[in-house]
Amino acid sequence: MKLAIIGDLHYPQQLTDLDQTVAEARDAFFERFIDLFLAIDADYHISIGDLTHAGEFAEFEYIINKVESSSPRRRFLHVLGNHDTYTHPKTDIIALTGQQRYGIIEDSDAIILLLDTAREIREDWSGTIDEEQLVWLKSQLNRETDKPLLVFGHHPLHGTTARSTEEMMSMDPELDIWPILANWPGIGFYFNGHNHIHSIVRKERWHFIQTAAIPDVPAVRIVTVNDNEVNVETVSLANDEITNWTSVFAGSLYDYEPFPNAEGDADAIQLTVIRPHTVGKRVAQK
Repeated sequence: MKLAIIGDLHYPQQLTDLDQTVAEARDAFFERFIDLFLAIDADYHISIGDLTHAGEFAEFEYIINKVESSSPRRRFLHVLGNHDTYTHPKTDIIALTGQQRYGIIEDSDAIILLLDTAREIREDWSGTIDEEQLVWLKSQLNRETDKPLLVFGHHPLHGTTARSTEEMMSMDPELDIWPILANWPGIGFYFNGHNHIHSIVRKERWHFIQTAAIPDVPAVRIVTVNDNEVNVETVSLANDEITNWTSVFAGSLYDYEPFPNAEGDADAIQLTVIRPHTVGKRVAQK
């Protein structure tokens, strides 16, 4: 199984600078980046939230149209981020995009689990998981399997990846879902965005992979799962044109500041994990 994953895309319909040159740079950047992303051969193309900048229907429609016109047609998955829910209720967004609010995909190589960690309130951009999802999550993780579990949510768990201890830069610290994740019998991978910096952190049998925002780092995480290992690599899609377009329009994104050193350190780029085969038994907790 192969996945192509992007961090916070922040596609904006509106810019603070109405100059035609700025709008043209925005259009060129997102047109090129999305085309390159969808051109990657993968089983699933996944956005880990903040696909849009203001959660406007026109912003979602732009992405949906790009996906639906891709050739071959890609299987696109999107979890909600806090920017995605700025303007409209989740029910309306889901009706428009055709995505699940949360759900699970059981592949022959791995299990993909999608979470909704976004709030429907602009003033609080931290994450949470409602009681309905928590009950569902517990039931999904209580199984015997040797398949890797790949979880996708916009917000990191508190105290895991870079910046996740800063205010509103993680899921609610009072929401302790680590005991639920720790119940998983094999290896697990939690993919998130939100904090606009590449970061990879390991805790026991879990690996937390955070991906930077696309305007800061135009790159894709490629995840490959085979019988022996799970491999995560980072593929840059940057070139001189893309860098120039970003420099023209990024300053006109309201409520957005480029994050310095968003590429992270050397350990944030690549990860290879050997698969333990644990069918029918649970690995002892460390």
